[in-house]
Amino acid sequence: MHVAPLSADVGAELLDFDLKRPRSVDEQRELRALFCHYHLLVVHGRDVNDEDQTRFMENFGPLHVVATGAIETYVSNRPDRPRGTGTKAMLWHQDGTYGERPGIATSLWAQEVSADSSPTALVNAVHVLETLPPELRARIEPLHAFHMKDSQTEPEEWTERDLPDDAEPGRYVHYTHPLIYTMPHSGHEVLLVNQMMTRRIVGLSDVESDELLAELFSYLYREETIYSHTWQNDDIIIWDNFALQHRRSMDMGTGPRHLRRQSLDGWYREDGSLLDWRETVVAYAGARHDTEG
Repeated sequence: MHVAPLSADVGAELLDFDLKRPRSVDEQRELRALFCHYHLLVVHGRDVNDEDQTRFMENFGPLHVVATGAIETYVSNRPDRPRGTGTKAMLWHQDGTYGERPGIATSLWAQEVSADSSPTALVNAVHVLETLPPELRARIEPLHAFHMKDSQTEPEEWTERDLPDDAEPGRYVHYTHPLIYTMPHSGHEVLLVNQMMTRRIVGLSDVESDELLAELFSYLYREETIYSHTWQNDDIIIWDNFALQHRRSMDMGTGPRHLRRQSLDGWYREDGSLLDWRETVVAYAGARHDTEG
């Protein structure tokens, strides 16, 4: 399988990759190894359809099924499609850190994009952790972060530090994770704090928490480490949602930007057996429950 690295820190393009051809067991294993190494794989497809994206995703693990029973959602500025996060710019984040099980991987397929469609930017939080100053890494090693999502506001408006005393049932979703998190599918460690979901560092004063997060963000979001994917029609990308943080730096605008989104609910190990993310998180967390609010 031929690949071309996209940047020094993240990503590779799969060259001459036929999305319509089913992959052998050995090829599936190679794809998963490439994913764990590069954290982002890009295919410039042609005449792609729903089955092609689904077939590609199933090389890595079982698909996540949403509450409606569908295996896809849409990131879109088309008014006839549901949009879970709106069309505005989005801060840096890893999907689902406000819950017990952040997503393992996400795929987007560009069904219809325009020349000025806002790009998707990604940054490698595994590499950032590996290159932190030793004294800073030692400081954060025992710490945990409180992540929260407000389901009724746009992402850039999620500013609450703690769960409000008068919160409506179901409005806020929250969970506490270690700052240094072991990824279930690869065993790599990653820095698990982000602009959009991380509200505070547990056990620190507000001032100390804000200062530490600002310091960590200064390492995470350096301009020279960011890869931005400029969309073309029929592009399919898949990225490691733990290893990489992503953002949309600008509003979608008025030109069409219609992406089909799928995610994984598990991972196929080297021998082809299933790593069930629901079981893995219980073992990893030691049945620890969130008590932060």
